[in-house]
Amino acid sequence: MSAGNPSAEPDGIVRTAFDSLPERVCVLDREGTIVVANQTWNQSAIENGGSLSRCGLGVNYLRVCRASTGAFSERALEAASGIESVLRGAAPHFSLDYPSPSPTRKAWFRLIVRPLRRPHIGVVISHPEITSQVLLAQKIRHAEAHYGALAENPVDVATVLAAGGNIRYQSPASEAVLGIKPEELAGHAIFEFVHLDDVAAVRKLLRDCIDHPGRKHAAEYRFRGKDGAWRTLESIARKLRSDPGDGIILNSRDVTHRRIAEKALLAKQEALIRGREELLALAARLFREREAEHRRVATELNGGLIQRLAALTLQAAHLAARAPVPGQWQAVEDCVASLGRDLRQLSGDLYPAVLDHFGLAVALRDYCAEFTRRHGIPVNYVHRGISARFPVHATSTLYRIAEDVLANVAQHAHARRVWVTLSRANEGIRLAIRDDGAGFSPSAVEPGLGLGIVAMRERLRAVGGSLSISSRPGAGTKVVALAPLSPVGPP
Repeated sequence: MSAGNPSAEPDGIVRTAFDSLPERVCVLDREGTIVVANQTWNQSAIENGGSLSRCGLGVNYLRVCRASTGAFSERALEAASGIESVLRGAAPHFSLDYPSPSPTRKAWFRLIVRPLRRPHIGVVISHPEITSQVLLAQKIRHAEAHYGALAENPVDVATVLAAGGNIRYQSPASEAVLGIKPEELAGHAIFEFVHLDDVAAVRKLLRDCIDHPGRKHAAEYRFRGKDGAWRTLESIARKLRSDPGDGIILNSRDVTHRRIAEKALLAKQEALIRGREELLALAARLFREREAEHRRVATELNGGLIQRLAALTLQAAHLAARAPVPGQWQAVEDCVASLGRDLRQLSGDLYPAVLDHFGLAVALRDYCAEFTRRHGIPVNYVHRGISARFPVHATSTLYRIAEDVLANVAQHAHARRVWVTLSRANEGIRLAIRDDGAGFSPSAVEPGLGLGIVAMRERLRAVGGSLSISSRPGAGTKVVALAPLSPVGPP
């Protein structure tokens, strides 16, 4: 060592090592005054809002502890009492765990007091941090409380069986879960308590454990409780590897209430499905009956009243030609003619006779022309591969869909032009209607328009068809309806 280097001297090395300790360390004389303190001690005092005038060299540490006030005063008094007992020789050492007084840091420390070796009289005080040990102890206490609660409120029953099914061991949880004391089960065959219909499943479970000892196997069966009621148990079984006698352990759980709840939920779901199917069938029947009624009324109007009005119009015209007051008979003739036009319009609204006489293609052509005349919106109508002999259910349904869609175009779309295409597809008849109007967001339709879409979907669903709508604001709307040639659903 070099004589010119102070740190190379023994006292310098000791002092350097003393200051290098991470723990706060100081030495008290017999009166309790601080005579030596390392740098960690001084730095910690300043970081915690103190000053060296209260806990530095020359300060009586015992007086500082006894004069402490606030939340930590009780622990400070306990520390002073322990230090004094070691100074007097009444105790070989003293320790005290306490939280950090710093408000900015959550930590725990341990005050350790040890006496100096003779002939010196005094004590060495250190404050090592024990935060990790405290947190670990808290976790252990929480875990003990958690598993203690599980032990007090068991949900699983452990059973050790011989290969033949005799119960060799039953855990105490059986009394809480099954209502049967363990000693009442031990020595008996498990099949004495299993429902007769489930014995085969339990035997298979035991065989699987023996044949495949490295796997876990599951089974569900009914087990008779103390009160004679059947409980549904769910068991996980495996062979005990350490048991030379082919022992099998079962971990069983009572799932009776869960199975009852699942059955009740399944029954409710089935009832909802049946109700939905009944509502769909009812909606389909209502659509068909309404369409049939419209057709019947329209036929009666065309075949009876309108023909009679036509004959009446001819008679009125004949009488008007010979009447002395022509103006009066002309008024009668105009009234009858107006009534005839209204009846023909009503008949067409109920059910267009052109559907039966000329088919869907011609009926849609006439309707598109009438739509343009009424609303002033040009309709480009095209049909391909459409004959006049399609089934009534398909033609009437698509005609009504066209009416509803074009009514929406006139009321909501603000379109300048509409394209209607009727064509034959592999699945049936396809009707496509497109406009260049304002469009809309299908996920945020207005209530009235939303109900119209629902009605169109249900109308097509009643005949086994489908409806698709594509639209977005400012880009127009396209509606495609598809009706099969063969009706689907209950008659």
